[in-house]
Amino acid sequence: MSEQAPGGGGGGPLQAGDGLELDARTRETALERLKKALAEREVPMPRLEGYSLRKARKILALTGVDPARLKLRLTENEAFERGDVVRQRPRPGERVDLDDGEQQVEVTIADRSIVGYLPQLYQRSDLTGRSFVKDFLWVFQHLQFQTDEKLEHLEEYFDPHECPPEFLDYLASWVALTLEQGWPETKKRSLIKRAVELYHLRGTPRGLRVFLRIFTGVDPEIIEGVWPFDGFVVGVSSTVGVDTVLMHAVNRAHAFLVKIPLPIDQVDLETVRRIHRIVEREKPIHTDYMLVFAEPEEQEAESAFTVGVSSTIGVDTWIDGDDAAAYDPLAGEGSMESGEP
Repeated sequence: MSEQAPGGGGGGPLQAGDGLELDARTRETALERLKKALAEREVPMPRLEGYSLRKARKILALTGVDPARLKLRLTENEAFERGDVVRQRPRPGERVDLDDGEQQVEVTIADRSIVGYLPQLYQRSDLTGRSFVKDFLWVFQHLQFQTDEKLEHLEEYFDPHECPPEFLDYLASWVALTLEQGWPETKKRSLIKRAVELYHLRGTPRGLRVFLRIFTGVDPEIIEGVWPFDGFVVGVSSTVGVDTVLMHAVNRAHAFLVKIPLPIDQVDLETVRRIHRIVEREKPIHTDYMLVFAEPEEQEAESAFTVGVSSTIGVDTWIDGDDAAAYDPLAGEGSMESGEP
């Protein structure tokens, strides 16, 4: 019985045992994984038709689609209110890729031509039914539409939770609040919203706690009148960097501790620097402070002696007891020498 080579030109069905059915199952599994990954990053397109452009932007944001991907078209339509969505693409229910920024959402907006405000002479049409003045002004209406939309909803630009992200720095300058570029957008909006309240509490422990709670997301503890170091006392506290810190004299009555309930190993260096800048801005100028984080969680070391798993003396297995200090793993092949003569 002759067998056809895998690279041959035959197109017969796969036979059990020829090694090709495993490749087919592998390809199907990879395809299923790809479909699952695409399904996780795709969402169904919501219905925008009949809503105002303002509400359509909010619906897209709630769905997870960036409103900046909207592409607007104007059409003269008497059946809809000015500014309502007449048509949309993709259609409602179609899948939208959240990670594909080039996939735009096109919406057609109802509008009215401003040619109706001109004298009747300029509203005449030619033999084909077209009006040059109307078409000419329609171009300028497209350019002016977004400006008109901002003016109609100007009150949103003075609300920290409604204004565009690029307007936050300007809005913060109105309340003399300095925002750092690396802060998350939600924290910027919360700080601007509570800026006036924080100014009443500025320089107080409560104000500092509120400011740090907004930024870190945890409730810090402010302890006044304490300092963790007692100074340089020979025989009592004299180890530099452990219980003695070289710095200017600290008056405990004007010192405080800021305890952040986060393990230090979970906080990056840039976050620590930002916390320091916040405290420096909000504390009274004559006071000193110390920033303290929670101790990292200790992990129990595996010290069991298991052949083939952890059995190397001095590497992953340690000898404990009275003779452990005298053991030198480099002294010999597994020998234990006593420290006594």
